[in-house]
Order: sequence, then structure tokens, then C-alpha cells
Amino acid sequence: MKNTTRWFGWTALMLPLHMSEQLLFGIGELAMIKRILASYYHWFQQPDYGTVLLVTIVGTLVVSLTFGILVGGLLKEIALSVWALIAIGEIHHIIESLAALRYTPGTATAIPYVVFGVLLMLAIVREHRERVKPSSTTETALIK
Repeated sequence: MKNTTRWFGWTALMLPLHMSEQLLFGIGELAMIKRILASYYHWFQQPDYGTVLLVTIVGTLVVSLTFGILVGGLLKEIALSVWALIAIGEIHHIIESLAALRYTPGTATAIPYVVFGVLLMLAIVREHRERVKPSSTTETALIK
């Protein structure tokens, strides 16, 4: 198993665990998300159209990232990098807890989530370098 596969698997496992932690201990981010969505829904005469558009965008993104992973090569690296950045982005929970000097919901699972995201990104970089590194047969052909 490649390291990118391993670390992607761990980040995928962290998503439901992270959301479960927030469901159990509080969803402080929900108020901010609601404000953003309220502004977004004002763009539409019928809010249902906004919901359908949002679901379409998110669904298309997920399917596109999945396709990129399946295609491999550079597209796989880009798709996995998006997931790695999403995982690393959960560092905001750690920062919030440090600022508050106490536990805030989401922090316990954010720690491994961020670590796995960083490890995934490092694995992507390593595999990219290995993939684009010229082989010894290519170097020999260039010398001749």
C-alpha cells in the first residue's frame, strides 16, 4: 500500500469521528455557517434552488476528486492534496482551544486529523518527486 493511500484512509476515517465529536460536544461553528448560508440563500427567489445548486457543486467536487484519484498521476496528486488541505484546515479547532485556554468542541479529533493531513501532503510530495524523477534508462539514453 502506498503512503498516500494509507494517510488518505486515515483522513477519511477522521471525518466522521470529527463530526461525531462536534455533534456530541457542541457545534459552535454552526452559527457562522448559518449566517453564511442565510446570505447565500438571499441570492435566490426560491431557497430550494440554492440548495440544489449547493448539492450539485459539492457532489461535482467529490466526484471530480474521486475521478482524479482513479486516473492517477498528477490528477491523483491534485485530488489528494485537496483532501490533505481540508484535513490541515481543521487546525482552526486547535487554535480556538489555545486562544480560549480550554477545550473547544472538535479539538480532540482535530489533532490527529491535522497530523494525518500533513502526513498525507508529505507523502504526496514524495510520491510526486519519485514519479517525475527521470529513470536511469532515460538518463542513459540522453547521454548517448
